[in-house]
Amino acid sequence: MSVYTFTFITVVSMYLAYLWGRYLTRGEIAAEVANNTLNRLEREGFIKYVINKKTGQKDFVRFEWDYYYVRYS
Repeated sequence: MSVYTFTFITVVSMYLAYLWGRYLTRGEIAAEVANNTLNRLEREGFIKYVINKKTGQKDFVRFEWDYYYVRYS
């Protein structure tokens, strides 16, 4: 096996490992960014969640816009 063949096989293997890693973590990164954004919005008071006692999941609660429009206008 020549030096060039060995280098080519090594570079292709590294590139395929890189693509495989990006494919596996794409959904995890997007979910983490969305979760962090929603947590920050909740902490700063822009949105509100109520925890569902049956499922343990967070349910989005809509604001009464008339109240907030009059109060903050």
